[in-house]
Amino acid sequence: RKQQSNIVYSKRIKAGKRVYFFDIREDSKGQNFICISESRKTNEGFIKQTIVIYPEDIEKFYKAFEEVKNSLK
Repeated sequence: RKQQSNIVYSKRIKAGKRVYFFDIREDSKGQNFICISESRKTNEGFIKQTIVIYPEDIEKFYKAFEEVKNSLK
């Protein structure tokens, strides 16, 4: 099993049966990155899905997120 990166900062959002985690983690080289995770309860337990965003991609990710968010209106 892969060793978990150090959590530098974490924000938890509860949304019904789902919980979202926005974490800043530090890798073994001291580089910070963002993990966005969703955890939801099922009959068999919990399912957790995670995406990783590296600092060099955060502006592109944020811009795309804003565009998608604005399209929901």
